Amino acid sequence: MESSIFLDYRCHPPQGGASSTLVSAFSTTIPVLAVGSSSTSSNQITFYLDEGVADSSAVLNCDAAPSQIKWQPKQKNVAVGLEDGRVELISYQAGSATTVSANTSIHSSKITFMIWSPSGSRLVTGDSSGICCVWKASVHGLSPSVQYKKGSALTCACFTTGSRGLTPAFFFGSESGTVSYADDLGHCTDVQSLSSCIDCLMFYEGKSRLVIVTRSLLMTQIQVNEDGRVAPVMKVKLSVAGDASSRGVREVCWAGPGLMAAACGEGMIRFWDLAKDENYVLTLTSAGLKRSERAVSIAFNPLQRYIAVGTRDGCVCMWKFVGDYSSDNKDKSKNQTAASDWIALPTVGVSGTVSNLTWGPGQGILAAGGDYGCVMLTETVLHRHLNEKVAAIQVNSDTVMIETEGGNKCNVNCGINVKGLVVDDHHLVVWNGKEAQCYGIENEGMSTTQKSDFPSSARSIALRKDTLFLAMDNRLLITNLQGVQRMSVSFTEAEGLPMLLDLNGTFLAVTTDLGVIKLFDVSRKEPKPLGSSGTFVDPFSNVSLGVIRSISVNADGTRLAILSDRVHGGLKIREPDSRLHVYDSDRDIVDSYDFKSTKRTPVSAFWDSKEPKLLSCETRLSSGAQGGGDKGGDKVEKEEAKDDVAEPKDAVARIDSASSSSTVPVEIITMFVDADNGIKLQDSFALEKPMELLVGIDVPRLYFVSREVEDANDGGAKSTGVVMPSLASTIMRDFVGLEDVDNTTKQALLDFSFNLTIGNMDEAYRAVKLIKNVGVWENMANMCVKTKRLDVAEVCLGNMGHARGAAAVREAKKEPEVEAAIAAVAIQLGLLDDAVRLYKECGRYDLLNKLYQGQGEWEKSIEIANNEDRIHLKTTHHRYAQYLESIGDTAGAIRNFERADTYKTEVPRMLFDQQRIDDLEDYIFQGNDTELLKWWAGYCESMGHFEKARRYYSRAGDDLSLVRVACHNREMTAAADIVNDTQSKSAAYHLARQLEAMGEVQEAISFFSQSGCYNHSIRLSKAYGLDSELMSFALKSRPSSMIDCAMYFEQKGEYEKAVQLYQKGGDQTKALSLCFRVGKEGKHGDAMFDVLQGLAEDLGGDEDSGVAMSNVDLDRCADFFIQNGQHAKAVELLYKKGQKYDYAIDLCNDHKVTITEEMAEGLTPPKTDDPVEQERRNETLKRLAKTLKKQSNFSLACKKYTQAGDRLKAMKCLLKSGDTKNIIFYAKQSRNKEIFILSANYLQSLDWHNDPDVMKNIITFYTKAKAFEQLASFYDACSQVEIDEYRDYEKALGALKEASKNIAKATTGDATTIAANLQTRIYVLEKFVNARRSMKTDPTTAEQICLGLLNQPGTEVEESIRMGDCYALLIEHYHGTRAYQDAFDLMEQMKSRGIVLHPYLETPIMEDIYEGLGKPVPSNFDKAGGVGGGGGGPGGGSVGGSDDEIEDEIGEELDESINESLGSDDSFNRK
Repeated sequence: MESSIFLDYRCHPPQGGASSTLVSAFSTTIPVLAVGSSSTSSNQITFYLDEGVADSSAVLNCDAAPSQIKWQPKQKNVAVGLEDGRVELISYQAGSATTVSANTSIHSSKITFMIWSPSGSRLVTGDSSGICCVWKASVHGLSPSVQYKKGSALTCACFTTGSRGLTPAFFFGSESGTVSYADDLGHCTDVQSLSSCIDCLMFYEGKSRLVIVTRSLLMTQIQVNEDGRVAPVMKVKLSVAGDASSRGVREVCWAGPGLMAAACGEGMIRFWDLAKDENYVLTLTSAGLKRSERAVSIAFNPLQRYIAVGTRDGCVCMWKFVGDYSSDNKDKSKNQTAASDWIALPTVGVSGTVSNLTWGPGQGILAAGGDYGCVMLTETVLHRHLNEKVAAIQVNSDTVMIETEGGNKCNVNCGINVKGLVVDDHHLVVWNGKEAQCYGIENEGMSTTQKSDFPSSARSIALRKDTLFLAMDNRLLITNLQGVQRMSVSFTEAEGLPMLLDLNGTFLAVTTDLGVIKLFDVSRKEPKPLGSSGTFVDPFSNVSLGVIRSISVNADGTRLAILSDRVHGGLKIREPDSRLHVYDSDRDIVDSYDFKSTKRTPVSAFWDSKEPKLLSCETRLSSGAQGGGDKGGDKVEKEEAKDDVAEPKDAVARIDSASSSSTVPVEIITMFVDADNGIKLQDSFALEKPMELLVGIDVPRLYFVSREVEDANDGGAKSTGVVMPSLASTIMRDFVGLEDVDNTTKQALLDFSFNLTIGNMDEAYRAVKLIKNVGVWENMANMCVKTKRLDVAEVCLGNMGHARGAAAVREAKKEPEVEAAIAAVAIQLGLLDDAVRLYKECGRYDLLNKLYQGQGEWEKSIEIANNEDRIHLKTTHHRYAQYLESIGDTAGAIRNFERADTYKTEVPRMLFDQQRIDDLEDYIFQGNDTELLKWWAGYCESMGHFEKARRYYSRAGDDLSLVRVACHNREMTAAADIVNDTQSKSAAYHLARQLEAMGEVQEAISFFSQSGCYNHSIRLSKAYGLDSELMSFALKSRPSSMIDCAMYFEQKGEYEKAVQLYQKGGDQTKALSLCFRVGKEGKHGDAMFDVLQGLAEDLGGDEDSGVAMSNVDLDRCADFFIQNGQHAKAVELLYKKGQKYDYAIDLCNDHKVTITEEMAEGLTPPKTDDPVEQERRNETLKRLAKTLKKQSNFSLACKKYTQAGDRLKAMKCLLKSGDTKNIIFYAKQSRNKEIFILSANYLQSLDWHNDPDVMKNIITFYTKAKAFEQLASFYDACSQVEIDEYRDYEKALGALKEASKNIAKATTGDATTIAANLQTRIYVLEKFVNARRSMKTDPTTAEQICLGLLNQPGTEVEESIRMGDCYALLIEHYHGTRAYQDAFDLMEQMKSRGIVLHPYLETPIMEDIYEGLGKPVPSNFDKAGGVGGGGGGPGGGSVGGSDDEIEDEIGEELDESINESLGSDDSFNRK
């Protein structure tokens, strides 16, 4: 990577020329800028060279202002469009410009766009009147081929790629928003119609899409197929600030594959990544501009990945893309560009608004035009070259500094913009692409003289003695120093144009633009080719490895180091390759070494002038590492995965690769290259300031460009402050201390270094074994540290006479890690940095900590301990404190003793040693550390200072010591107060002992108890007969003390206390025996039963109690309770502690012990997986349920029957409980036929007619149980209720029909009889219902039906309907027709049948009938008939029977007759 600067050149127009630049364009083949300018007096086309110099002989005047200007690809012709519609083709040659053709017949208005086809054979133009024309280009100029007419002004156009013909199709847009697709054959069609003016058309080659940007800021993407068909892909509204919607987005360019950049008149550049569907901005302030600046023009240089932006206030700012354009990775997130991928370059100021920008061909040429004219910005690369002992370094654009190894310097002011240079021991040659200059070096580099100056368009020049080799056109020219040609070597079209030359000794390397490599031996008069030509391609896929950027040939002409660029997409964007390539002419193959794993890119490479295997390389952080991320850093090209790609597999390469820090900006690497081992890294180190650039290598030195501030002028004046470059060098690592050895030793050292690099230690040892120089062996020992060869290091140290080092090797072999052992050797050799690196590699931070401590680098030591070696952190602080103590830094020592947590002993020791007692007391007082306070109080007490001791004991909270001091001073009251206030047990014990000694027994007992020493309280209580307090102390004491006190109480006849203490003390047998004995004697009544029950509860079955009651003891307790009538306690004991559930249940039955819910749960055996035990459990549960049932606890009985699996009995119990909600729930959950029937039968006893949910459940339960006879009976009952209660015969008829349907499904013997009866009743009901319905419409028929029913013999009618209702219907009819006599007769018949009139007839009707016949109205109609309702209807009883019947149905007798009530159908299908 060359150092470069941008120089600005004002493009001065010729005398009298126009100054305002309207349009400009660079040629694609030569560095010539065509500028269309205008002023009030003239319009001109002017041609400028690359330094802004106008070609005054090539100026053309125009009749109108130029509006478009475009160079023909691959030709020196430029097309110009004028505002009056004129289209011209101008041919340019140096010194002349000729109009080849001009046409005014096609366009008559301003030319709005002009584009060339990629091949340059067609030109497309458009104007403001809507005419688009396709022109054919030939040697005779432009001729119109086809034209298209649109209704509005045309604005822009673009070509597609990949077309079937020679000339691809194109798109053009108009102000009306129409986008058209056309070709040069007369085909044109509108493919898109948008509502706003088309401002920009761009073709996205990567996805074959057309990108459209409209004036309304709408971006549209259209997919273009190979057959020309298009399909919309997406539309998105662009977010642009300001008045962009009025001015549009016209300044747009590609800034990468699928990456669009636009200058929208804002203080930023907007980027749209179409490949990743992302966008971001780049602010102008990031280039150092003010916030008020606005971007108005933009251009992108794909060759160098520069983007330039022109601002409204006259600034040109540039950024370089340092990201990753690679698109071969499918993971979009790894290749997404961002603002951090652009690095700002220096800003250049001009004098006005920069309205247009254009990049030229080659390296960094930019034209910025506007009202002020045109400024050309040229990038000047600062070159350097080394030839053994002489170096030439370019200082600025026209000055070169020559420096020899001896330090002699001189500056050469060349007078031209130097674009290349080459130097040898006696000559310097510089060139700029138009001329070359040769200077002679005299006085050992102290001065120069110009020997020649001749015109030359050479792209590259090589120098050997008095011969020059020039790469010009398609030839390699060989001339003398004056430029006189001696001979030439031609290159064919297939080989390409020679671009780069490099010479090393007598060997010349040439590479072409097509990647052809040629090597020559130039030791003779005529160059001799070395073998056949090579190609810069992958040896496996035969695909080009990129564009060659720089070359360097080795000392014997067998290898060529190549640095290249990768090329991306249709824009041909160049990106530096992370690989170093070496072409091997003997094998005709290219080897590669990839620096991607270290996130670096090679920028220059140089071979040694004598050693053909030694190569040096300068690398810099790659773009991903500089951009703040590793984007693309893990991607590997397919060709990079081949087996021949060199990898750092050997030990040295691994060390150097691992040690390469990703934060080092510049790193220098030396390598060895040979056919057998490929490319192997030999050494690497970071390049530090003031050294900047690698110039070359000449064993044993590496040469660099160094920039240091020039201290003073020759006359001793003050420092100028000018940073001047100079030549600097460093000694190669293997030659440190041996830089002046003879050639034999030098070669031996090179062989040693080579064999060391490839891992052949034996050959390395043989190469230097005869050398007696201690420095050689020391260097080899140093290398052994790098290669981790302990065995060789031992030999080297022996030859050095380094006894201590040899002992270190033997000691180091004890370490388990090789790196740790080598690090110990490195320490002995003084390679402390290597030791640090090795300790870090193997993770031995403990040893690294010791190393830093030994070096006195305590800050690093503490940092390592804090971050990596935490286990030794306190030890490190302790040692650091000791160090600080040794140097007298007491304060620092105290701080580190505290961090080491050793201050409690070390700080008092240190201050005592220093006789600083007062300082020690202040430290303890301020530190408020409990242990130190106690220690100091003890010290004061020992010195007899009791008051001070008390203060410090109190501050430390040491209550025992305070009490001890008070007792010592016979201050017992104060001591008691302390104990009472602090509740300190130790202090209480000490005081109690003192009081006991003084005979204060009562107080001593109290403080013994307070201290928790109950054995002493018991001892004193028994000794002094204090039984009232003895029990409380005994319960708090140890088990042995409890037993002792129990015996004491037993002797005194206090049996309850004795039993309790025996039990608490663990002697359950004794406790039980005492209970039984005392209970038989009957001395203590019920009190002893309670004691025994509590004792039993505390024993047996409780694993947490740690004790257990035997079955014998349990039975004895139960029998004891039973014998004494304590049956409830016996039951509780049996099921709680003995798990004797059956026995307990029998007791409940026999002695009428009421079972509570808690007892029922306790009497429930636990679940088990054993089938036998489970059966026993079920039997026990059934017995328990039966007992609960006898006790009328039906809910609990139901629960236990359910747990036992007998759901039928459970339901029977639940029925007796009358809990309707639970009965329904239980039936639904059980899904049992018998249970369904029982539940339905029960529900019928409720007010089901007024509760729809109950009725629904009855029907559901009978249906699920398939109890169709019972269901039919229920429907029959429903029918009768409708008749009796509501006289609703229609509903009654429906219910009977449902009953008939269900009885038809029944399979019992009586089903047929019941079905026949139901049909008869249904027949009667239907007749009566019809009579009621037709009474108003056909009263005669209704009358006949009713009379027929009343006169029908038998009981069918009376069983089906209420006779009173039939009489009432006729009587009401006769009343309505005033047939009072007929009505009266029927009323008399009702009375004769014993039917009460009032329930069926309304009183007013009966009164009218009597009055109509002139008869007196009876006072009481009810007396005329029999009992109300007699003979009124079927059944006559309630639906479900009487309460007694229901009770009988769900009673206990149902257990014996269940089968009869269920019927014969036992089948049941669960839904």
